[in-house]
Amino acid sequence: MSTAPTTTQDWYPAGAIFGWEAPQCTAQAPAPLNDETLKAYFQGVEDGGTARLDYEDQKAAEEDNPQPVDYPTIGPTPGGSISLDDYLKENREILEGLFHQHMPHTEVPEYDQWYPPFGETVPVP
Repeated sequence: MSTAPTTTQDWYPAGAIFGWEAPQCTAQAPAPLNDETLKAYFQGVEDGGTARLDYEDQKAAEEDNPQPVDYPTIGPTPGGSISLDDYLKENREILEGLFHQHMPHTEVPEYDQWYPPFGETVPVP
């Protein structure tokens, strides 16, 4: 169970959490605080907001320029080492051919559509 911050050292992380969660909002004092504690809280809000915006910028830059991932390799094989993704893809293709099945096709006469022959009238019940 969390308790309300009581010391200046407690108010800084509370401000940092608020700043992280709402990096672009204007913070107001959450309680009547003395000047030193209020200053620590607002410094936490500023630091948390700056950290969040820096993180979002870094994440956006990584998405724009993805770095190649160094996956493990399987090998040595007669054809040389291959990446784990290629190895798993080949195995999936082999297993797909082995286990791929379709539902059996059965003809059930009760479900066939029935149309009356041309020229005949069908009595209506």
